[in-house]
Amino acid sequence: MTVNDKSKKNLKPFVKGYDPRRAVARVPKTSVKARELFRRIGAELMRIKERNEAGETVEYDITRIEAAIRMKFSSKAPKDFETILKALYPGLLKDEIDLTSGGEKLNGVIRVVVHDDKNANGT
Repeated sequence: MTVNDKSKKNLKPFVKGYDPRRAVARVPKTSVKARELFRRIGAELMRIKERNEAGETVEYDITRIEAAIRMKFSSKAPKDFETILKALYPGLLKDEIDLTSGGEKLNGVIRVVVHDDKNANGT
C-alpha cells in the first residue's frame, strides 16, 4: 500500500505530554498494572458445552485460564507439551548451555574461522 503526498499532508505527529488524540486511559503504565489486567481477564468465566460419556450435553462455567490450560493439554504441538512439563515440574527441563569442552574448562581463546568462497580448495 503506497502513501501519496496528499494524504501525508494531513498527518500530524503526537505532541509531547498531553495529546487528546492519544488513548492513554487504556494502556497499562507499569508491568504490575498489565499483570492485573491479565489476571482480571483470565478470571472471567466462560460457558462450556460438552458431551459426556453417555452422549448427553452438559454445560458448565470455567475461567479463561482453565480453558487455556485445557487447550495446552489437548494440543499436539511440542512447545505446548514443554510448557506443561515446565509448569508441573519446574526443575525437569532446564535451558542451559554447556560452556565446557568435554568437561574441561575453556582456555579463554576464541578462534573465529571464516569461510572464503573465492578460495574453495581450503588453502
